[in-house]
Amino acid sequence: DGSLGQKALFFALLGVCLLGFGIGLRDKLQRVGQPDVGWTLQGHSFAPTRLDAAWQLRGRALRLNGVDLEGKRPRSEILPLIQRQIGETNTVTLRRPRGATEDVTLAVRAFTWEDAGWVDGDTALLGLLFFVVGVGSFLIRPYSPEGWAALVLCVALGGRGPTMGLCCETSAELAPIYNALLGGALAWLGLHVALAFPTVHPWLRRGNGILAPIYALMAVHGVVEAAAWYAEWTGPFAYMQPASGAIVFSTASVFVARCGVVALRAPDPLSGQRARILLAGAVFGIGPTVTLTLARDVLGVVEIDQRLTFFPMALFLLALAYTTVRHDLLNARVAVRRSAFYAAAVGALTVVALVLVSVHPYAVALLLLPLLYAWPRFNDRLNAYLYPKRTHFPELLRSIGGEMAAKTSAQEVLEVLAAAPSRLCDARSGVAFLFPGLGGPEGRIAVDGSVDVGDPATLADEALIKLTGTTRKEAFRSQLAVEPLYANIQEECRASLDRLDAEVLLPILEENRLVGGLALGPRSTGDVYEAAEIEAFTTVVQQALQAIARIEAMERLRARELEFAELKRFFPPEIIDQVMAKGGAAELRSQRKLVTVFFADLRGFTSFSDNFEPEEVMATLAEYHDAVGRRIAEFSGTLERFVGDGFMVVFNDPVEQKDHVERAARMALAMSADVESLRAGWQRKGYEIDFGMGIHTGYATCGFIGYEGRRDYGVIGNVTNLAARLSDAASKGEILITSRVRDELPSGYESRPAGELELKGFQRPQPAFRLLPSGV
Repeated sequence: DGSLGQKALFFALLGVCLLGFGIGLRDKLQRVGQPDVGWTLQGHSFAPTRLDAAWQLRGRALRLNGVDLEGKRPRSEILPLIQRQIGETNTVTLRRPRGATEDVTLAVRAFTWEDAGWVDGDTALLGLLFFVVGVGSFLIRPYSPEGWAALVLCVALGGRGPTMGLCCETSAELAPIYNALLGGALAWLGLHVALAFPTVHPWLRRGNGILAPIYALMAVHGVVEAAAWYAEWTGPFAYMQPASGAIVFSTASVFVARCGVVALRAPDPLSGQRARILLAGAVFGIGPTVTLTLARDVLGVVEIDQRLTFFPMALFLLALAYTTVRHDLLNARVAVRRSAFYAAAVGALTVVALVLVSVHPYAVALLLLPLLYAWPRFNDRLNAYLYPKRTHFPELLRSIGGEMAAKTSAQEVLEVLAAAPSRLCDARSGVAFLFPGLGGPEGRIAVDGSVDVGDPATLADEALIKLTGTTRKEAFRSQLAVEPLYANIQEECRASLDRLDAEVLLPILEENRLVGGLALGPRSTGDVYEAAEIEAFTTVVQQALQAIARIEAMERLRARELEFAELKRFFPPEIIDQVMAKGGAAELRSQRKLVTVFFADLRGFTSFSDNFEPEEVMATLAEYHDAVGRRIAEFSGTLERFVGDGFMVVFNDPVEQKDHVERAARMALAMSADVESLRAGWQRKGYEIDFGMGIHTGYATCGFIGYEGRRDYGVIGNVTNLAARLSDAASKGEILITSRVRDELPSGYESRPAGELELKGFQRPQPAFRLLPSGV
């Protein structure tokens, strides 16, 4: 995810290293089959090398082919003295201890690929390993200060490896310049490495400005070394080599000193262990290299091929590679035990193989098939011994998942999740928490062990938890002082982990959105959490999310069913569907709306109920309610309430109805006809009952009223009072409407004035009209 400039720099550095390999390969392709200097001493053949034939002869040889070499320049004066035709010989007089001399004859023969391997193969292979480690370190921590430092260091060393054996006479003139530039860079590169390892220095955390003067010195030094090569280290460049050796020793000493300081004063165990590993790699890897360079170039007390100073760097390479294992460093105990078992197994197999080879050269093949069969089983048994809990992960994960699936609330699922660390990894504690939303309006938390989290509502505001939601990765306590990601918030992150008594914090993500976390406490064994355990906990978290989603879905379904049952008391099915589509009863909040209200009741019902049996009264009411109920549903009215023989219907609420006035009028006319049919049967039974209705339209406050467990849908306002009074004032079979209703009815409806009525609750007479059955 780096910027375009960062990506360009990354590929440019790769190109620098690959250029060195290209130079080395091109040189071998040109040299194979060509004459080159070689020699045989006491029956042993040694690889030819122009480096020994020219540069090193200045210090080791006194004369070449009878010519005194004292003070002669390697490239311009020594190389021309060497015989170059295959079959010719060169005689070198070498200095021996105690002043003795010895003449050695060097034969000129054809250069072979075997010679190339002896001369440059080892340094080229080591350079390739540096290149792999540098790129690997960078890919583990891309675009981080540590990643850049490791990459630049390994690119410089990796590119130098295949070109160290190329010297003055090389056909690739770019080789010495390339080598000089990299040598100048390496002289000062120790300062960059010291700022990035074993932990990122505060100067480097503030930005890359501190690197500008370091890289300026590297560039200048490389150019000067290239010029010194052309001048054959004479004149003003005579002291360039000693100066370079002193600078290399000084910058390497800065790196070693910083590793030592961090090793002694590390803020956490991981930083200390990283520092000790790098310190060991620097002392035993970089130490011999810079010491030999200092002794050769500055003190002049030893003459040694520069390639030999390159090999100890392999120890530093191992240290650098090992530090990329990150938090697994702390689990060295298990790694050492595993290595011991592997070493014992390999040793036993070696002994068996040697015995078989002594019997017959091909008898060792008998080990192949048994080994292919037994080794995986040996590895499985070793894992079961080293990680006894891990072998039971499948059964434990199924058990935990089954328990979560059986729970009926999110809190119960969270409690199982909090207990998972102790069940899977013998953790001393575990904390699982959900933020408001998925965890309910106030969030949820579950604790396993003696952990006092305090107010869980404040967890969402902590820096570490926010960071895990951003990175969508787990956070390890051991990484706080190592990873640049935590550089500016180390103390806050450590306080968060202390509060949760956690070594690792896993984010709980729902569709890449942070909804909570799982804190893993310290393990009773003292081991760190490895990748296999983290993957297992990730599975457990997903099981918990699925269980909570299932519980929430069931709760929503149950709530929707209850809501539907409640709405069914007031609204017809088609209106309920519309209400539920808009969000259910929660959307029916109290609001002021324009509505049309219809009131109706039976005339003479009180006398009827006093004179007839209750069974007859209830049967008549059921017949009456059935008839008017069908009409309410037909015209999509909202039944506000039934009160004995009376009822109230509202139009234009809760859903919008543009023709709400006309709907009320049509329903009234239809009900009037229905009740008229019922009256014929009632009269035959001797029931003196009739029907009166009132309609008014206007603004009212609509919404649920009541309390939890007993709610009604109500419409409150003057419009309901006037419609109710009109219904009371209506004669038998009469439909009374207000002037506003009459004005809003479309043409085709017939009405007649009923005069101005004195209605209870109204100070002034109210004009009313009779809606006639002859209307549309």
